Amino acid sequence: MSSSVPHAKPGGRAAAGAARAASPSIIVIGVGMKMRGDGGFGAAVIEALRAYPAVVDRVRLAACDGEPARMIDLWQGYRCALVLDAVRGGSERHGFVYRRELDPEVGDFGAQPGGTSHAVGLGAAARLAHVMDRLPGRLILYAVHGRDFRLGAPLSGPVAQAVPELAARIGREVLGALAAAAAGAGKPAKGG
Repeated sequence: MSSSVPHAKPGGRAAAGAARAASPSIIVIGVGMKMRGDGGFGAAVIEALRAYPAVVDRVRLAACDGEPARMIDLWQGYRCALVLDAVRGGSERHGFVYRRELDPEVGDFGAQPGGTSHAVGLGAAARLAHVMDRLPGRLILYAVHGRDFRLGAPLSGPVAQAVPELAARIGREVLGALAAAAAGAGKPAKGG
């Protein structure tokens, strides 16, 4: 589903590992399909991020249908994965975006308002990846509270408004993290 997901090539895991080593350290995964109303939020944010050349050049952008094994395959080998999705229900207002970071000790996001619009969801993928030791160093969820997930429906007004705002926020966060990592790379190790 992702235009940035490499296809399998001869050479197996060694070739895939070498390709991944040369790739960016951060991946942003938009979960959902454009034709599912507010469920297309993640894909819409990925498209909006493509307007930021500094992000596109330094971060991998991918789309996913939310199937846990595909998400795990996408984020494996990255230091940081940001997952963008839409949730149903919850007490927050329609169009509200929240951020949760995975607790690496337990492989869980803690309490999440609402439920994902996908069959199994990110929580199950994170728990499975935790057990399999295939989590990225950091796993961050950005989710919007959606209302209309009907097939063929467009993004609702409040969710559509959240797309450019979140794209700008992610751009700032990602570029800030990359700048901090680059600044830290030039410093000597403590105690040495």
